[in-house]
Amino acid sequence: MNFTIEDVSASLAKHLRPWFPEMAFFEGPNQKDSVAPCMFLQQCHSKIIRKQAGRFLRRIDVELTCLMDDNLPNLQKTYQQIAETLDQVMEIFPYNAGGETALLRTYEREWNIDWNSLHYRFELQVWTQIPEPMLPMQSMEYREEIRDG
Repeated sequence: MNFTIEDVSASLAKHLRPWFPEMAFFEGPNQKDSVAPCMFLQQCHSKIIRKQAGRFLRRIDVELTCLMDDNLPNLQKTYQQIAETLDQVMEIFPYNAGGETALLRTYEREWNIDWNSLHYRFELQVWTQIPEPMLPMQSMEYREEIRDG
């Protein structure tokens, strides 16, 4: 299964749709003609840690940003309700890529509200492996050697 931020974004949109049916979901922040209410995902930071057997642990910090109409009289309360809902449904979500599905766990979740948006940050920890060509076993020559004392 390949892992991409675009597939994370699409998977999150599908996962969150039942809780936020009025929300438009975008892959990134630079969407033309995006109208509130909307959410988009952006990768903030990534760290790759080499592990055994050609495997890597990718630690990816991402941010889900929510934008609402600035003229709402209860904007702060609305953002708080959205954040609380995200806290309840974001521990694990299904990741879909190429017809395959896996569950992804989120770590280090936190959120803050600024004057015009909600920022919900979390970390993904994904085990990856770079495909390498398979080398079939070669023949090996064995000669017994006996040594004296």
